[in-house]
Amino acid sequence: MEINPIEGAIKNMLPLWGNQQVEDFEKVIDKAMKEKDKEKLMEACKQLEASFISLMLKEMKKTIPEDPLTGNSLANDIFTSMLYDKYAELMAQSGGFGLAEEIYNQLSKKV
Repeated sequence: MEINPIEGAIKNMLPLWGNQQVEDFEKVIDKAMKEKDKEKLMEACKQLEASFISLMLKEMKKTIPEDPLTGNSLANDIFTSMLYDKYAELMAQSGGFGLAEEIYNQLSKKV
């Protein structure tokens, strides 16, 4: 029996991200590994890190009191969510927390 810590970690995040997003990550990572394409694998790892950072930013925002000027509207929630997704993408592309590199180092051993 082979234990894959990355797969276990991704499965543990399922309740936070949703089933479809986890399946998409698994497909991209599996495809990159089957094709032995290290660039695609690194890009998939960066996407995974960006999703993690986005989730973290959104959870952190919940601790900030509501702004009386902007209120709590659906439009504001959508804009903020998209803004944090973009922040997370930029952070992951510029080095992020090093999570993508660590995941890549683990997975690239199998490529």
